[in-house]
Amino acid sequence: MKTRVPYGDQWMLLETRDKVTEVASPKHFKADEDSVALSLSNPKGAADLESFLSQRKRILVVINDHTRPVLSTVLKQLPLKDKQATTIVATGTHRSPNREESERLLGGSGPPYGGTLAVHIATELAALRPLGCTSRGTDVYLNSEVFDADGIIAIGSVEPHYFAGFTGGRKFLLPALAGFKSVEMNHSLALDERAKILTLAGNPVHEDFMDALRMFNRNDDVFSIQVVMNPEHQISYTSSGHIIDSFTDAVEQATRTYACRIQSKADIVVAVVNAPLDIDLYQAHKAIENVKPVLNDEGILILVAQCKDGVGNRTFYDLLASKRDVFQVVKEKYTLGGHKALKIVQLLNRARIFAVTDLPSKMLQDISITPFANIQSAFDEAVKLRGSEARVLIVHDAGVAVPVVAREEPS
Repeated sequence: MKTRVPYGDQWMLLETRDKVTEVASPKHFKADEDSVALSLSNPKGAADLESFLSQRKRILVVINDHTRPVLSTVLKQLPLKDKQATTIVATGTHRSPNREESERLLGGSGPPYGGTLAVHIATELAALRPLGCTSRGTDVYLNSEVFDADGIIAIGSVEPHYFAGFTGGRKFLLPALAGFKSVEMNHSLALDERAKILTLAGNPVHEDFMDALRMFNRNDDVFSIQVVMNPEHQISYTSSGHIIDSFTDAVEQATRTYACRIQSKADIVVAVVNAPLDIDLYQAHKAIENVKPVLNDEGILILVAQCKDGVGNRTFYDLLASKRDVFQVVKEKYTLGGHKALKIVQLLNRARIFAVTDLPSKMLQDISITPFANIQSAFDEAVKLRGSEARVLIVHDAGVAVPVVAREEPS
């Protein structure tokens, strides 16, 4: 069996020969950009966009950053030319987009409806205002733009997330427009075993997001546009209107799209990370978390992700490279990224990780990940170690695809 997989802007070929191989990938729902306009006119739990805008002058448009799918086609359908519009790139704690990335996000040099462009910087304390403390102890500071606007248009993509359950919707406040310490406090809840993928009920990270949304107490001033993408990063579904209703609806479609039924766990799992989550190791790690539940003990996970920006946020990497007791360090004092280090160690305690990236070999070896120059050499070594009877699973778009053993598939 020959499989072609993306690697940056190139391709790699994998020959699995006679191995028992399953392939998992997101379901391919057809592109439906018309769903955006239809959704704006027929929102869930709220008035349509035109009515929403009629009584509001100062509008804040919240958009994904460069680590999420580009939604510039949505921006083109916003009737904001007669409004005082500010478009803010909701980076959370990620770096600011460069010029090329910004133009991709906006579909041009600036927002198609004009106005001003802002980029959230989580460490810029002067730009933050306090909201209050959630029931789980997260001290929430938000970008002041959300307080100054008459109305907010929150645009997001809904995909599985390994500890928040799903991206999108309520995340436009916390963590997307929150201060660094607020995000750090919220993400410490990822250490709780209930914080897991495809799960919202009882998930403390999600519930903390919802606490922040309740504290903000301006749901009527928010018009939500939530989209689900197909594997070609085309919009296949749109749900608009009330921030909670539209998110809940999009979650159902995202589950249908990204939860991939497989027959059994595997001894070798090849996790192929597509753009934009292949940008660095910090983002590509999501693929490891998505697939590791279906990797057998003593198995081998092969991560395929270019990581052209290197490691990304270094906290998790530096902790792993220090060879300190990660469990003890994280228990004593959580810092943002500590949950990633802990989850990687948990996997390494029962399996091996191979990686095909552009990262220097020593950099990977220093965190107990075995580097390879290409996917074929990594696969051949995995088969050599696991034996001729090894069962293989190839997961395409593993940053968002979630393989689920058929008998365990979510309802």
